Amino acid sequence: MNHAVPKWLERLLDLPTAPGAGTVWSIEHAWPWPPWVTLLLLAAAAAFVVAIYLRESRHAGRRFRLALAAIRLTLVALLVLMIAQITLVLKRTGLPSMAVLIDDSLSMTTVDQYADKTRMAMNERMKAAGMAKGELSRWKLLRTLLTEDSGSLLQAIGDGHKLRAWYLNDLRPVGADDSSGGSSATGKGPMCATDTARIIEQLRTMAPKSEATRLGGGVRGVIDELRSSSLSAVVVFTDGVNTEGPSLGEAAEYASRRGVPLYFVGLGNDQPSRDLILSDLMVDDTVFVDDVVNFECRLTSHGFQGRKVPVVLREKGKPDVLAKTEVTAGPDGRPEQVRLRFRPTRTGQFEYVVEAAPQQGELQIENNRQARLIEVRKEKIRVLLVQADPSFEFRYLRNMLRRDETIELHTVLQNADSEYARQDASALKAFPPTREELFAYDVVILGDANPDLLGAVALSDLTEFVTQSAKGGSLVFVAGPNYMPAAYRNTPLARLLPFAQGAAWPTPGPATADSDAAGLASGFTMQPTELGFASPAMQLGDTAEETERIWRSLPPLYWFLELPELKPGVRVLAEHPTRTASDGRRLPVLCLQYVGAGKVLFHATDETWRWRYQVGDKYFARYWVQTVRSLCRSKLGDAGHAAVLSADRRNYSQGESVRLRVRFADERMAPAEDDGVTVVVEQSGHTTQRVPLRRATAGRGVFEGQLEHVSAGSYHAWLAVPAIAGHAVAAQFSVSPPPGEFAQVRMDAAEMRRAARQTGGGFYTFDTVARLARDLPRGGLVPVETLPPRPLWNRWPVLAAFVVLLIGEWLLRKRGGMV
Repeated sequence: MNHAVPKWLERLLDLPTAPGAGTVWSIEHAWPWPPWVTLLLLAAAAAFVVAIYLRESRHAGRRFRLALAAIRLTLVALLVLMIAQITLVLKRTGLPSMAVLIDDSLSMTTVDQYADKTRMAMNERMKAAGMAKGELSRWKLLRTLLTEDSGSLLQAIGDGHKLRAWYLNDLRPVGADDSSGGSSATGKGPMCATDTARIIEQLRTMAPKSEATRLGGGVRGVIDELRSSSLSAVVVFTDGVNTEGPSLGEAAEYASRRGVPLYFVGLGNDQPSRDLILSDLMVDDTVFVDDVVNFECRLTSHGFQGRKVPVVLREKGKPDVLAKTEVTAGPDGRPEQVRLRFRPTRTGQFEYVVEAAPQQGELQIENNRQARLIEVRKEKIRVLLVQADPSFEFRYLRNMLRRDETIELHTVLQNADSEYARQDASALKAFPPTREELFAYDVVILGDANPDLLGAVALSDLTEFVTQSAKGGSLVFVAGPNYMPAAYRNTPLARLLPFAQGAAWPTPGPATADSDAAGLASGFTMQPTELGFASPAMQLGDTAEETERIWRSLPPLYWFLELPELKPGVRVLAEHPTRTASDGRRLPVLCLQYVGAGKVLFHATDETWRWRYQVGDKYFARYWVQTVRSLCRSKLGDAGHAAVLSADRRNYSQGESVRLRVRFADERMAPAEDDGVTVVVEQSGHTTQRVPLRRATAGRGVFEGQLEHVSAGSYHAWLAVPAIAGHAVAAQFSVSPPPGEFAQVRMDAAEMRRAARQTGGGFYTFDTVARLARDLPRGGLVPVETLPPRPLWNRWPVLAAFVVLLIGEWLLRKRGGMV
């Protein structure tokens, strides 16, 4: 137990103290026995001594004998004092320390969003503290708390304590001059009490500049700095974001072991930073006029999960909305696919802008839009239509294509009489006899034509038209009841059909048609697949919703051909709604495949002419014209840029995925295989790795892939497969280390609450900080330094008293005749 040393005794013992400090004393000993044993022995010894002296020499007076007993007991007490090595312990007392840490990292410049009422209250307090209204950055909130009411909060925190304040990241005392080499405001080193007025003065002009937050390291550093003094608590003004060094959890465990409570004043908003990011815009650079153009991009949201976000397409500088859709924002950081469809009606170059509507509370809206320059062209497409007999499909298709001014049509009707070619300007007398004449066409539509009348040479040329021609021709097969496809089984064209050679080929005629009574009575409406709805050829409406509605309401078809198992890589664009194969898959009606440099589309029905019912050519023409344009889109390619390799960004943060994309300007140069593209990625000074890319959903000439777990550094990527002679297809990107301060900008209130709970401290916000001073440990004088101990048992006065008492007892016993 400590007792205060009076001032006069401090002077006597030469114990100088600072103002406001003092000294306390206590006694220590090395006596090994418990106190109760010691008292019992002392009592027994006292009784024994008194009894001996009372029985001895009764001629001496009773008082005389009791005086001798008192002397003997005093000698015993002095002897016990020396054996127990009684020591005087002195401790200097002073005010305990209260540490304040101020986060000076760049994350404190973050401007958070608050409710209107909260923002107004904060602005009023800022005004009262002498700061102009403006953006509510975390640093401004901190300055408001520490400077308002002449620093009343700091004074309350330091009440009954020595207040010591540091900047968090370099543990520089607050109020110290930058030139002082880390000394405190008063020039007595970092251990002296910090002047509150100087703290306020410096905070009014100070700005955060640290590029990392060492929250855990700062807390541990302060505790170690004050380990030789009494530390009541550590108060931290921060946003709780730790980006470097020990975590806050580790620091809290350390503080708990040292018995130091942590109190946090959280600055910022712990709600997610609200932002919309529109990225990865993909659209053809050159398109046909009156053709559907797909604008595809990704919308990433933060803080808007579940909200319907309008996304619109405009021509730059014009207010008119060309296309619009709504996207439901996903979880934070997860991109959602956006697709807008637009049909340009004018030729020329136009810059189009895709924009997500700004939402209330967004930190920035500059990343809500993407722009792209597109050239709209009008090109003549040469089409050859071949048929044996004039079916309804042939007649309506010939008449419609002949009227379209963007299409130059020629037809071959095998069983027509000799006058047909003279009466119809588009008719040819025979199939093009030479390769050069055939290869001058862009698209060949081969209906139910007789292969014997075409001849082996024409069939071989038609195969090479697709697979080997420099421009990669496109071929459309239209199934029929007589020849297509059964009669082509043993011809060169068989390799272009979508089903395997060894499969059971469909037999022409009603047996393979949807000719049962129910089918003839009701028919069927083909259903586009997801891939079909993404295909430009299938866009019968101006919006996705309109397109789906039109396909559902088209007049029914009554005849279709059941196809056997399809080859790998064949893309099904539309299916029968109810008929299935033996393996349970729906039977295909429209399917597409890439063969060599060309494209092959197979129609398992020749009844699309039925779509004209009550609406004329509206949907029939739109489908076929868009199909023809889609099949020969390579005509729009720029020969100067065979392919382009790109990353979705030039700079990434470590941990982010790198999305690579190869786009063939000329689709004919794209490989037929869906996984036929490989990119090699090399990090500067390191080994290379091969990244396979797969064909994108809707286009032949676009391949995409992702590179995961990329370390920091600069990267060079190039197209390895397929090799393009004379053209280096390459891209560069860089990956930066984790962005530190701004990797997470949301206040980490949860982590601060855990640390406070673990150490017995508390967590407060800008609104509740008034409770902080009441919850802090109370101040007052506490032992801060133990002075050198002063042994009492071997001091000369004790020895002198023992000798004097021993001699005095002998003299008294001799006088009383007891010797």
